[in-house]
Amino acid sequence: MTKTMTVREAEARLRGWIRELPLLLADKSEEELKARPGPGKWSQLEILGHLCDSALHNLMRFVRIRIEPRPLPLTPYAQDDWVSGQRYQAASYDHVLSLWLALNTRIADVWAGLPEGGSEWTFLRPDGTEIALELWADDYVLHLEHHLRAMNIE
Repeated sequence: MTKTMTVREAEARLRGWIRELPLLLADKSEEELKARPGPGKWSQLEILGHLCDSALHNLMRFVRIRIEPRPLPLTPYAQDDWVSGQRYQAASYDHVLSLWLALNTRIADVWAGLPEGGSEWTFLRPDGTEIALELWADDYVLHLEHHLRAMNIE
């Protein structure tokens, strides 16, 4: 079993991706980024857009954990509807990347102000179980990396 990242480790790893992702995507054309691998599959640009949606929802969660009673409820969102509703496939790569960079920089900055550890900092999942802040930060980075692998970014 792999060790859960601390909030500081998750922050450092996220900041690494903020630095590296533009360089890793620099050689890809708009056409390549917008090509869908199959019917009903997201293009690389839509995957990046999904990561923007994830960042948007999670930024609110990471801010709210500081100011609202805990455990903080995690509300799910319709990911496919958000990707289509945001119209990422019709957007420019530069705009989607800029949004991703801005949102994830804010998340890293928010994480920088959160306490390390602290079992009282918890979220409440829809199934009624609680998850600690550090586990959610770890999950956020692992989710990001999962989708970057799907984009053939390593």
